Amino acid sequence: MKKILEVLRLAEKYLAERGVKSARLNSERLLAAVLNIERLELYLQFDRPLEENELALFREFTRRRAGGEPLQYILGGAGFRDITLRVGPGVLIPRPETEQLVGLVLERMDGLCAGGSSPLCVLDLCAGSGAVGLALAAERENLWCVMVELAGEATAWATSNLKANRQKLKSPVALIRANLFGALSARNPFDVVVSNPPYVSRSEMAALPVEIREHEPRCALEAGARGLGVVSAIVDKAAGYIRPGGLLAMEIGETQQSGIEELFSRQAPGSYGEPEFHHDLADKIRFVIAYRL
Repeated sequence: MKKILEVLRLAEKYLAERGVKSARLNSERLLAAVLNIERLELYLQFDRPLEENELALFREFTRRRAGGEPLQYILGGAGFRDITLRVGPGVLIPRPETEQLVGLVLERMDGLCAGGSSPLCVLDLCAGSGAVGLALAAERENLWCVMVELAGEATAWATSNLKANRQKLKSPVALIRANLFGALSARNPFDVVVSNPPYVSRSEMAALPVEIREHEPRCALEAGARGLGVVSAIVDKAAGYIRPGGLLAMEIGETQQSGIEELFSRQAPGSYGEPEFHHDLADKIRFVIAYRL
């Protein structure tokens, strides 16, 4: 019977030869999932022999990873700030940049006056797995969060994540299947509209790694020739759904600052203040925030 250390070495070599980055880490996470233990516990059990059924499942997982399937899809979940999200085919995998987006919004919430003790109303557009809306509701009390997602498969994942994380939420969350603002009324404005929309251009899409390009949903990534199709629609309409003093916050592409500045410049006078652009941890432009005047 093969032991943990031997199996890990073989899997690392197999994945590395097929171009998988961080092959050792991938191997460890897959095997830990098969054995239902924490990854670091592998180091305490290097001499443990694997049962045949464990070895068979690990081989299947390793083959899938070598074929380009995202690690998170194989594991069935991804950590995101203080919550764990279920993910799989049909939904975008949440990323560290989007965790930063949540942080930027949280930092500004204390400066938003909703009036008296009323909860802040938050709209999460293009909600996908529910990452942004659920993370905000898990970390902040006195919110009312509405998540909106159009794609059926992604809505199913968000529904599952809402149920799975309900006990962790400090604020209520509702989920609507709709196209952006289509199911909402401007008579009930929000304090915050936040979104991680599709923002990859057509040419950028072709250059993405195979595990993204061929496995994650194209509709959650690509947004036209410049990648601004959905961003433009949000900027054009959001002012009508945000109360004065509220804010719009979005994740964007690193080359899109000038195009987004142009979008804001086309809005009616008195719609938004000057947009702020913020960098991600790689020092690339990744976020835009604009206050409603």
